[in-house]
Amino acid sequence: MNGAIIGAVLIFAFTYYGIISKKIHRTIAAMGGAVGMIFWGIAFSFYTAEDAIRYIDFNTIGLLLGMMILVGILGETGVFRYLAIKTAKFSKGSYYRLLALFVLVTAFTSAFLDNVTTVLLMAPITITIAKELEINPVPFLISEILSSNIGGTMTLIGDPPNIMIGSAGNIHFAQFILYLAPIVIIVLLAVLLIFEFLFKDIIDKEMENFDKIAAMDEKESITNWPLLYKSSFALLLTLCLFTVHHILNLEPWLVAVFGASLLLILSLPDPETAMEHVQWTTLLFFAGLFIVIGGLEHAGLIHWIAIEIEALSGGSLVIALFLVLMISGGFAMAVGNIPAAIILVSVVSVFTSNTTIGAGYPINPLWWALSLGACFGGNGTLISAPGNIIVSNISSKMGYPLSFRKFTKYSLPITIFSLFLSFALLWLFYVVLLG
Repeated sequence: MNGAIIGAVLIFAFTYYGIISKKIHRTIAAMGGAVGMIFWGIAFSFYTAEDAIRYIDFNTIGLLLGMMILVGILGETGVFRYLAIKTAKFSKGSYYRLLALFVLVTAFTSAFLDNVTTVLLMAPITITIAKELEINPVPFLISEILSSNIGGTMTLIGDPPNIMIGSAGNIHFAQFILYLAPIVIIVLLAVLLIFEFLFKDIIDKEMENFDKIAAMDEKESITNWPLLYKSSFALLLTLCLFTVHHILNLEPWLVAVFGASLLLILSLPDPETAMEHVQWTTLLFFAGLFIVIGGLEHAGLIHWIAIEIEALSGGSLVIALFLVLMISGGFAMAVGNIPAAIILVSVVSVFTSNTTIGAGYPINPLWWALSLGACFGGNGTLISAPGNIIVSNISSKMGYPLSFRKFTKYSLPITIFSLFLSFALLWLFYVVLLG
């Protein structure tokens, strides 16, 4: 292994240590790694600043930017609180029905908005409702975290790994729904049944304070009806354009930015206030990681990993699906689904372009294996996905600490189960039925 690869691997390792250890902010770690990779690349003549800029996936950055503005402004209307109270009323006094409804609402909202924003807005409301019912909200929060990562797997915009996969694999919005929604729905329903056993002590109790929920007027949650109408119109139009963006030859980022711009024009908010919904540190984090992974690819490491996976698969689609799914799932659990997706998107890109494994399908099934692995793997621990950390912080601030150990006690078995079930479904759909 030459000096270029050794140095690139060390920079990569230090970058991810900084991200995982939390001794420094993850954005600082990513940007520091990006600068280090560029200087090392220049020193060993394998990576330049121009190369680094080309590796930043602006389709991913633009799509995230547009959706942050669009969903952020929608959240200002109070519609998520309205939705939570309405959902709680549908429970009719049953804790299991309440948990099931929260899981389904969170999952499907995560699919068509994004899972990070969904849990950010749902968690405080869930805790408020739990306080009214005088119960511990932690089981409900754990269920929402897990269902948000599962539900977000269903669409192009639901989870950041899918945004990157869609961009690299040239996969459009409708294809994600067509190929992944059946698998995701089956896994979600199976996990919902598991919740019934995991949280049996709580959901079997009689709901004694349901009258407090029934007395709530969900309409009072809407603080700005005109803005709700405008936000709903812009969001629905954006989602419609997502379904046909490939026909109109529009990049996904352009659709998202168009929707955000339309809403800004319709609502005419203070631009600085509107921009507060943009998580600039997250966007810089993505940019830094793209540059780091670009350096690994130019150094030759990504190509080497792809060759090793091909050798291990022995030319078998079944084995290749298993390897990509489990490697991405395990990596996502260990270092987070976003870092895992960025590096493995590059690996699968090289793999699919240099082998015939998975060829002959409209979309190479290895992309779906990567999506399921990275997104479901995000449920592994509290650090495996951004939404997990956000809910943990919100829960702690509101007086209900959610520890790493407690979360992992429930999340890890469900994550492993989800990964193996999704592999079985991939095998059934692509090998048995379509093979």
